[in-house]
Amino acid sequence: MPVNEYEIICTVCARGCRVAVSEDGGELVIKGKLCRNGQEYVRQEYRDPRRVLTTTIRVQDQQGKLIPIPVRTKGPVPKGKIMECMRFIKGLKLSVPLKIGDVIVHNLLETGEDLITCSSFPASPSNS
Repeated sequence: MPVNEYEIICTVCARGCRVAVSEDGGELVIKGKLCRNGQEYVRQEYRDPRRVLTTTIRVQDQQGKLIPIPVRTKGPVPKGKIMECMRFIKGLKLSVPLKIGDVIVHNLLETGEDLITCSSFPASPSNS
């Protein structure tokens, strides 16, 4: 593989097609077979890779215990900003109660994506 050529595995479907991607005079060169959706994914992944960020934030319950609450970005954020986002999220303090889908941070660090909760707190009592 040439120095400026990168292998990308397409994740659009379960096939996991592998392609080699490089640039030639500003033009993207893709070696390998991909469907149309895969071509769009590879172009995006090469030029501006993005990921949905998932993590937890600790919330203090009524007894003073710290409980981890799962959170995620509503959509993908630039891969290069993930560590900066994690440092920011580490410093957050949440107030209760929380419901699934509550927005914790609008436009997380100017990424264009909101940080939302993935579960409720306190948890609903189970029906026994």
